[in-house]
Amino acid sequence: MSLRSIQVRLTLWYSASMTIGLVFFAGVMWFALKHRLVADIDERLADQVRGLQAVIDSEANANEHFVIEEETAEFSRELPEHTYVQLRDEAGRVLVANADKGVTIPIVGVSGYQTTELAGKPFRMFNSAIRHGGKVYGTAIVASLEDVEEIIHDFRNLLLLLIPGILGFSTFGGYWMSRRALAPVDGITQVAKSITVQNLSRRLEVPDTCDELQRMSEAWNEVLERLDGAVQKIVKFTADASHELRTPVAVIRAAAELSLRSDREPDQYKETLRIVEREAKRMTDLTESLLTLARMDSNIVDMPLASVDIGQLSTELVHHLDPVAADRGISIRTQYDPSRSIALANEPGIRRLILILLHNAIKYTSPGGDVLLSSVPGNGRLWITIRDSGEGIAPDHMPHIFERFYRADSARSTHEGAGLGLSIAKTIADIHGTKIEVSSAPGLGSSFTFSLYEGESFT
Repeated sequence: MSLRSIQVRLTLWYSASMTIGLVFFAGVMWFALKHRLVADIDERLADQVRGLQAVIDSEANANEHFVIEEETAEFSRELPEHTYVQLRDEAGRVLVANADKGVTIPIVGVSGYQTTELAGKPFRMFNSAIRHGGKVYGTAIVASLEDVEEIIHDFRNLLLLLIPGILGFSTFGGYWMSRRALAPVDGITQVAKSITVQNLSRRLEVPDTCDELQRMSEAWNEVLERLDGAVQKIVKFTADASHELRTPVAVIRAAAELSLRSDREPDQYKETLRIVEREAKRMTDLTESLLTLARMDSNIVDMPLASVDIGQLSTELVHHLDPVAADRGISIRTQYDPSRSIALANEPGIRRLILILLHNAIKYTSPGGDVLLSSVPGNGRLWITIRDSGEGIAPDHMPHIFERFYRADSARSTHEGAGLGLSIAKTIADIHGTKIEVSSAPGLGSSFTFSLYEGESFT
């Protein structure tokens, strides 16, 4: 197993954390136990000094021939084993010392507790003072720490024995838990490896665990869903583009072959060339539209926003299309408020968007109809509407009109075009952060509306 695997790294991190935690716990417990044992001895030594003071006071009141040295010596004989007392006068001379042979209690002038070594063994000493007959006597009581050291030693050995065992068990447990926790990830990986472009419909199994694995599986399924949809769109787009390009190519080839079968009159050759020119133009328009969509899909097209006079632009576009509309017997006009017609937009992009919508309005409007391009300010935005009195759109076709190569019905499919105009218009609207709203009904015309931020800059 690779040391770079998550399973091994988790185990190592877990083991390191457990080691640090156990060492810290053992150190704290060791120091706490030692402190507590020494504190018990200190308390006992202080009780013994208070007991000696109480005995001296009691005996002095009861016996007028009381001798402090004799009473201290008698008191020391009742002390526990390896506990010694030393009594000194004000001059520092030792009056009583009941230490064992070889053990000499040092004379310390500082009151309080300290640890010392007597005859090579550890002792705890408490220096204090007792009072009798107006005199102050220095008192030192020492007790052996051998029992404490033995307990501490045994506890240390116990820790040294238990820590490796606990660490080994916890490391094995951590490895087992990480392996079990990551097993579904391996399953997800195997399934993910088996998914190709040919079987994008396959999905990962989502465990009902309400944890990270479930969320990861759901996220991967969402990614696969989007990828599947994107691939399906590419396949359909490629098939539709091939179909659209095949038609003009077939027409051009058929016209050329027909003209080459036998000698023709000059007018017949001219007619063939007109057919070739028309179909070539159709192929050129289709190719440019496909390139435009490809650039937009790849975010290659840069559309910086600036202040655009939509009213002036509308007038130019209507004037440009007026001959086309007049040739079809259609009235085209614009309506806007000159004082409030500035919006933030990309001028080339918004020009193309409006042209696409105007071309569609003219294309699907019968002779005698009319097309209106209007812009109305409201709520900080400029609402631009292209309304026609044409054929209208059936409700079942409405959800698909912005799809690429989609043409609503057989009647509409007789019109020129590959069904890419509205798709390009929608993409331009998306880049501008707006949405084209459509209102239409068969026989009652159509209305396409979108909005732009009004004014010089965003607020």
